[in-house]
Amino acid sequence: MSPSIDRRALIAGMAAGACAGVPAAALAATAAATATRSPSPSLDWDDPATRLESIIRILGRSDGGIALRWSDGVLVARVDAITTPLFRVLSQIYSRHRRRADGSWDAALFEMVYFVDLESRALLETWRNPLTGQVVPVPQTTLGPTRLTYLPSLEITRPPMPGLDMSFDHRVLVEGRSGDDLWVTERLDSVMASPAPGVPPFGFHEAFTFHASAAALAERSRPHVGSIVQKFNVLGWRPWMAMGDRPGTTVTRGFGRVVSDRAALPAVFQQLNQSHGKAILEDLESILEL
Repeated sequence: MSPSIDRRALIAGMAAGACAGVPAAALAATAAATATRSPSPSLDWDDPATRLESIIRILGRSDGGIALRWSDGVLVARVDAITTPLFRVLSQIYSRHRRRADGSWDAALFEMVYFVDLESRALLETWRNPLTGQVVPVPQTTLGPTRLTYLPSLEITRPPMPGLDMSFDHRVLVEGRSGDDLWVTERLDSVMASPAPGVPPFGFHEAFTFHASAAALAERSRPHVGSIVQKFNVLGWRPWMAMGDRPGTTVTRGFGRVVSDRAALPAVFQQLNQSHGKAILEDLESILEL
C-alpha cells in the first residue's frame, strides 16, 4: 500500500521550495519520505488473536464491562412482490465478553425489543395488521441471555439446545478497510426444522455491519471503540402477528450504535426503558454473568 502523505504538508513544502529556489519535486519527495517515517498506529490483522480482540472491542468491551448495541429499524412485509411497512423495531442488545486462555472469547447477550409506531415511535400495545385487518396484542419481547463463544477463526458457536432441531451458521466477516474506516459484519443464518406436519421450516437471516475507526482500534489500551451500526434481517411471520398460512416474509433495515454507557441511548429508548424495562435493566449484572 502506498504511504499516506499529509496533503497540507506537501502543499506547504512545494510553496516553500518555490520561494527558496529549491525544486518543488525534491521537497515533495522529502515530504513523502517524512510521511513514510512518521509513526502511525496499525493493527496486525494477520494475527488471529489480535484480530479477534479488536473485533470484540467493536462489538462490546474487552475488560468484562457491559456494552450496548441499539438499533432503530423499520419492519416491512413482503407479499407477492409488494412491500408494506408495518412498524418500527427498537432493539437493545446488552453484552458482556470474557477472554479464554485459548484466545477465544465467551459472551453473554440479552436483547430487549420494543415494537413501536412507524411515525411517533410510541409503544404499540395493540396493532392493526394492514394485511389482514385484524387487531392483535403486541408483546414486549426479551431474548436471552444467550451464551456464545467467538473463535479466532471468526466462527461463533453456542451450546447445544436439547429438543430443538435448529442449525446455526454464525460468524464475523471482515468486510474491508479504506483509510481510517473499517467495516466488520456479524452474520447469523439459522433454520429451524418443521416442528409438526404441515408447518413449514422457519428460516432467519440477520446481519449487523459495524463501522469503526482503525486508528482508535490501534490504541490497544481502549477496551471499547464506538461504532456505527447498520442492521438487516429477513425472517418469517412472528406468531403474534396472526398471519396464519399467508405466504410472505418480513425484512428489517435499521441504524444504530454500539456504546458503553446507557446514558448514550437516544431519548426514546431511555423513556421506554424507564416505563417498561427498569426492573430488567436493574438486574443486568446477574443476567449477563459469565
